[in-house]
Amino acid sequence: MAARHRRARDTMRRTHSPQGPVARIAGEASISTAMGRRELLVAGVVQSIDAEHAESSDYWPAMLPDRRPARALLLGAGGGTLAALLHRRFGPVPLVAVDNDPDMVALGRRAFYLGLPGVQPVIADAFAFAATCPGRFDYVAVDLFHGAERPRQVGGRPFLGDLARLAAPRGVVAFNLFRDRRVETTIMRIARMLPLARRTDVGKNVVLHCRGR
Repeated sequence: MAARHRRARDTMRRTHSPQGPVARIAGEASISTAMGRRELLVAGVVQSIDAEHAESSDYWPAMLPDRRPARALLLGAGGGTLAALLHRRFGPVPLVAVDNDPDMVALGRRAFYLGLPGVQPVIADAFAFAATCPGRFDYVAVDLFHGAERPRQVGGRPFLGDLARLAAPRGVVAFNLFRDRRVETTIMRIARMLPLARRTDVGKNVVLHCRGR
């Protein structure tokens, strides 16, 4: 069975919201209201948030590119918070949003942002998709987690090689990494394959912007 790739803002696992109810949606997915904003959780881990309330203390804004991409790829779609932030900053952007959980994609379309204009949700394993996708993208966002754990393939040469192929010249590949004992090693591996342009530490997350070759 393919691993479930998830985004994680931090390691906090919530079973309830102190400021709002938790609505069970499908499988392990739920929507809660906390700190005045909606949050999409899977197994208690925050996957996506209401984009209108994304703040500088969240990692999603740090993932955004500096200029409008002509074509974007999101590996690890969740509910589409990053897709919404791209849309708010640049207007409709042609974007392929990949997630291997059909329930997550359905929920993202219905209750969050995967139904925005220009967004094409794809149900697929992110690593298999990257290995076989023939296109090139001006912006690639890598936001893959299994719960609070990052799949080891994210720092592997095959996947990084696929990303280097998918990134258009002068394109941006952005990574969301969790600050764990492996993060510095993973950053070094990424930088060997994709030139590192910027690192931003946001709470317990590390966001990298790398350049396409």
